[in-house]
Amino acid sequence: MQVSSVPRDALWRQEARHLGRSGLTLAFNQLLQLAIPFVTTSMTGRLGVDALAAGSLVGSIGLLLFITSLGVLQGLVPLVSMGIGAGDDAAATRAIRGGLFLAVMMGLGATAIMAGVPWCLARTGQDPALVALAQRFIWGLLLGYLPGIGAVALRFFLIAANDLKWLNPIIIVATAFNLACNLLLASGASAIDGLTAVGLTIALTNWLMFGLLAIAIWHAPRIPKGLRDWHAGLAVREVLGIGIPVGAIFLSEASMFTASTMMMGYFGKVALGAHGIVVLWLNICLMISIGISQATMARISLLLGQRNVGAIRHAITVALIAASAASIAVGVVLITCSDTLVRLLLWSRSSSSEAVIETARGFFRFCAAVQLLSGLVIVMGSILRGLRDANSVLWQVMLGYWGAGLGGALLFAFGLRFDGSGIWIGITLAFVFTVVRLAARLPGVLARLGRDDRPGISQRGSDSGQSGVHARP
Repeated sequence: MQVSSVPRDALWRQEARHLGRSGLTLAFNQLLQLAIPFVTTSMTGRLGVDALAAGSLVGSIGLLLFITSLGVLQGLVPLVSMGIGAGDDAAATRAIRGGLFLAVMMGLGATAIMAGVPWCLARTGQDPALVALAQRFIWGLLLGYLPGIGAVALRFFLIAANDLKWLNPIIIVATAFNLACNLLLASGASAIDGLTAVGLTIALTNWLMFGLLAIAIWHAPRIPKGLRDWHAGLAVREVLGIGIPVGAIFLSEASMFTASTMMMGYFGKVALGAHGIVVLWLNICLMISIGISQATMARISLLLGQRNVGAIRHAITVALIAASAASIAVGVVLITCSDTLVRLLLWSRSSSSEAVIETARGFFRFCAAVQLLSGLVIVMGSILRGLRDANSVLWQVMLGYWGAGLGGALLFAFGLRFDGSGIWIGITLAFVFTVVRLAARLPGVLARLGRDDRPGISQRGSDSGQSGVHARP
């Protein structure tokens, strides 16, 4: 690989400008994705602490299924993008049909799994009253899983075709529709009927978003036609080959938080409701790091293809500094404004809601540390994937989340009787372990860059799909 001849000061400015421009754009797009979950949590909080706790249970399981499907479907982006960029409409069409097939299968599977969730919750020792509320919530949600996962696939098709102009307007329209339906259907309803209305609203919103994205796909000039010719084949195996590693990473983290929510249910509805609110704010805060990571990975993939070692090192340093600085600032806000952040989502002013605020205040102290550590994991994981070291990211993350995270949560929450705080101690340990392991691996990967004579990024090495988009002419 070559060492950049650009002066060091110019390299710093170049990489900072690139990260500032693309990272902020992607972070804003990611934040828009969380608008509907934010409205949903706010509406369940409006119905009371019981509804909030039941919503947290159902939401954590639904998020696990959705995030895993999203990770697998990311394999669509490089395949569709490369086919379009090479002018090979047949290859792009096979990838699109394969993605649609997988989306339908995963949507039907998610629907079947969620239909059995109330039965499973009833047999894990959860509060029967919360199980009954969760069941009503799920009844409203069930019809929305198939279009929701289908919408993910359609969104990736537009990203692969570099036709992004309608993505943000569609999300904004869907969020406005969701809010209006929630206020109309859930206004004045009891917790039981209100939860069904909130779930039904999510289902209707998913159908609306799917329809709008389908219209955008139909009119996208770079999406190949002839998708109905199923005899031309499906690129299912190719999509899974790229998407499964990313889906496994997403599954590892999401399953840790789902398990933490299930364990939190043993400490009562107040702890469960507080936990759900804090996790939502954690996800919102991490959108900044996700935006930085996506921009960084795309940049490193491009520089790796150019064999520019000096610029790669500068890009990595700028990304880690930016992610750390942003996370520290966010952590200060989480700690100092915790009560306000809870009240934004909890409309009730009962004694139970005050108990939720007090419990969440303690959880936010751990959340501030977790979002810093998790942000570093997200950025370092993207750096390693951009450097074609994807498998190490998968195994390090799985070991940290399932071993240190869930093991530590069980030990501190139940063994040492720290209750809900013990679960957050375990979550914190998961990210401490993962940050240390990834940080230890990164120098070795960087040291090998100068000895690597192979050409840029291989298709399988870019499991996120970002480089596939930016490498196109």
